Amino acid sequence: MSRKTILTVIAILVAVLGVISSQFGLTLNGAAAASGLGAVLLYVFFEAKADKERMRAQAGRWKDPKFYLALVSAIIAALAQEGVALPVSPEIIVGILTAIMAVLFKAKSVATT
Repeated sequence: MSRKTILTVIAILVAVLGVISSQFGLTLNGAAAASGLGAVLLYVFFEAKADKERMRAQAGRWKDPKFYLALVSAIIAALAQEGVALPVSPEIIVGILTAIMAVLFKAKSVATT
């Protein structure tokens, strides 16, 4: 389960418990809630630290043209979805970028074999 999912579930539970407690006059145990939240925050912190280490291990990614092609493709698709008018059809742009990326992946696989 991802960190975002865990935090989303916790936020929903807190909201539901807040409504229930106000409707029925229940009280929440603050120490239990704080310790549970502390455990989740600790997990998120250490996972973020592990993510940072994995990013360091992939330092060469920033020099890879395929990374930038994928980034530009995602940006073009997002702009098109938001209704930004582009001079050329976004499908054509993304298709061309995908073809270039396929050629780069093919060139890399041939060079490594």
